[in-house]
Amino acid sequence: MQKINLDDMTPESGGQKRRSVSDPLDATDFSMNYYALESGEEFAGSLHTHLDQEETFFVLEGEATFETKTELGAASETVTVSEGEMIRFDAGEYQQGRNEADEPLRALALGTPQESTDIRVAVPCRDCGESEYMEFTMVDGEPAMECPDCGTELEVDSSS
Repeated sequence: MQKINLDDMTPESGGQKRRSVSDPLDATDFSMNYYALESGEEFAGSLHTHLDQEETFFVLEGEATFETKTELGAASETVTVSEGEMIRFDAGEYQQGRNEADEPLRALALGTPQESTDIRVAVPCRDCGESEYMEFTMVDGEPAMECPDCGTELEVDSSS
């Protein structure tokens, strides 16, 4: 058994607004991250999906606004999740959450299974124009995106 206090958890330095909760809890089957977002900040840098992981967000304080799409090309829907509420996204459902309110947002994000290796970002390839999305990957230990059609790689700003 492991016990932690969320009030003691502060986001990591270097501009990241999240902190792993699954690591200090020694969780092996699910991923949990704690987010502390100021007004205008996002959970992730863009509309994305995990094809191999479902995600749930629990708003502890404040209000989160999520843009969702069941698939690329579909109309997006905006959903507001208030303090004490939760939202779940299926594997393959595109989503992007952010703090559009004036007050701080604190939330937990849970994913299962813990490791997600098939992440798609809703960004068309600027080189070939054939793909509507880029695949998230790691290149030399750094996050990147790669076009599944032509192999073009884009660096990802990991400071957010």
